[in-house]
Amino acid sequence: MESLSNLPDAATRPSASVGRNAAPFDVRAYSSPSQIEREWRQLEAVGTATVFQRYDWIDAYVRHVLPHKDAQPAILLGRLDGHPAFILPLATFRVGPLRVAAWIGDEHAGYNFGLWSPDAVERMSAMPRSTVRQMLKAALGKVDCAILERMPRIQDGVAQPLSMLAGTPSAGEGYPFDLTGGLDEVLAQRKATTRLKRVRTRERRLDEAGGLRFRMTQDLTAEREALEFFFEQKARRLSEQGKSNGFDKPGVKDFYRDLLQRSQGMREPVLEIAELSVGGRIRAVTGSGIHHGRVNSYFTAFAADELSHHSPGNILTFRHIEHCCEKAMPVYDLGIGYEEYKTHWCQEILPLDDRHAAFTPLGAATVALMRLRDGVKSRMRRNRSLWKKLVPSARSADHRAIELKG
Repeated sequence: MESLSNLPDAATRPSASVGRNAAPFDVRAYSSPSQIEREWRQLEAVGTATVFQRYDWIDAYVRHVLPHKDAQPAILLGRLDGHPAFILPLATFRVGPLRVAAWIGDEHAGYNFGLWSPDAVERMSAMPRSTVRQMLKAALGKVDCAILERMPRIQDGVAQPLSMLAGTPSAGEGYPFDLTGGLDEVLAQRKATTRLKRVRTRERRLDEAGGLRFRMTQDLTAEREALEFFFEQKARRLSEQGKSNGFDKPGVKDFYRDLLQRSQGMREPVLEIAELSVGGRIRAVTGSGIHHGRVNSYFTAFAADELSHHSPGNILTFRHIEHCCEKAMPVYDLGIGYEEYKTHWCQEILPLDDRHAAFTPLGAATVALMRLRDGVKSRMRRNRSLWKKLVPSARSADHRAIELKG
């Protein structure tokens, strides 16, 4: 995968607001988040977004991971009447002759929504697909297509502004749930009295094994220790399962370490870590980020040791949700992808879409093939039993296919 070195710089790239059927936005591409930090933080404060598109999250990823992917940031800032209206954190790269734009963050960005002001949402909803496609094409320059994956249909009550673009349902789905009313209300709605008793029984057994402690790590040294524990346990678990480890890719660990550093003193951290320990040893950790009160779980790992049969990972998840209820957080999100334990908490799933925009004949052919592939995977995913049988083959096929994200 090689970078698009022939893309024009933001200062010389033409605005996307010209032409007879022009969009109402003045859209330009920027090669670094720092070039538009002020506008970014302004939209974070007043607009609609996910934690995965916050300035500090994207800036850390651009600094640590993107250089290893031979990709270049092409961050689109749209202005409306001179004011920041939306930001689409994209990167461009090559796959053979194909020139692609995609969200920054790869599999580490659970949801991709962009950042949108209320005015931008309203104006975008009235624009036809052809106008939006032309706007993106003009701003991105010499790119064949945009592949925009894992886009929530609704975020904080706001419909996806780019829903007019062609697309298919994503293979995965999100698992958020409402914390309004506190833990008692959450459990009552799910008739989880028996599950609560089981959790408390396991907690007592862990406490008897050496003293159980749950805590939100407060100092950077403890947070770093917990993060390294996660890296170690994740690597061990994936190795035993014969799976590749996305956290071992160049720059990824430094990305998460940077998120911890940036989160110091933040009211809503881009990464905070909850820890469960027994006998003074870490047994499980979970990492999450917060935006506008919405808690997004990034990862969880537990030690495969003599106490693992007491389910320290499940106990930690329970304790973390309880903690978030006490802090009056409105929503807890268990992340993307089906796992049985998520269905115990979530009464509804969050549908996601993969949307595409083709700018050249080569891009149109690529988008058509991707839509066919995604449609097949989505139908299989809905059939849980069939998916479990076929997923090893599907993963093998994906390794042999073109990797759009390196």
